[in-house]
Amino acid sequence: MNWADYPNFKKSEFDCKHTGLNEMKPEFMRLLQTLRTMYGKPMTITSGYRHPTHPVESRKGHTTGEHTRGTCCDIACTTGTDRYQLIRLALQLGFTRIGIAKTFIHLGIGGAGLPSPVIWDYS
Repeated sequence: MNWADYPNFKKSEFDCKHTGLNEMKPEFMRLLQTLRTMYGKPMTITSGYRHPTHPVESRKGHTTGEHTRGTCCDIACTTGTDRYQLIRLALQLGFTRIGIAKTFIHLGIGGAGLPSPVIWDYS
């Protein structure tokens, strides 16, 4: 993948924090870059690709989630205004899986076997 195609992001932001591997999908990254351009503000990625052996994925009891597929990321977000802007733009662009937590928003494009479209919270 050519990371120069995504000028607002660095590969290292999406590397698995457990293994260092990175299998982000270009179709997701193109959509995320478009979102970032429209949003017009920096976006801090808190989690991108996760290898199936990553502790968070291991606890889930399966290894087929979006993070293991490279089709999602978590973005730091703590204000209602920023949450609204990101979600509004994400829906407009076609993100189909959105999770809302106290400190981040999960944005994904799904894949085979994953419910979509869906919005959930982490409470």
